[in-house]
Amino acid sequence: MADLKNIIGKNIKKIRKTRKWTQAQLAERVGIEPVSIARIETGLTFPKEENLVAIAKSLSVDVSDLFVDRIPDKKNTIKYIQTAINALDKRDLEIISNLVKTMTCC
Repeated sequence: MADLKNIIGKNIKKIRKTRKWTQAQLAERVGIEPVSIARIETGLTFPKEENLVAIAKSLSVDVSDLFVDRIPDKKNTIKYIQTAINALDKRDLEIISNLVKTMTCC
């Protein structure tokens, strides 16, 4: 199973390329360095929460769209998320926790 950073990176890259944007163009829209986009897309780093939100907004997608790895049903989705969460370090887990709070608020 692919790791969460790789899934997010792959999805960002795929959506960015469908818009025919370079990493530099996306980085400019988000307000970060192009090397940061490269590191996120290759799964080397997990984006900060605010950058993940800005990336999704720039790409005109929901943040949740960046987490999907073509899992077709709820049971498999929950199993996948549990496995991915168990593999996260404390910092990444805090980021995910804050994202979930943001997504389920209101």
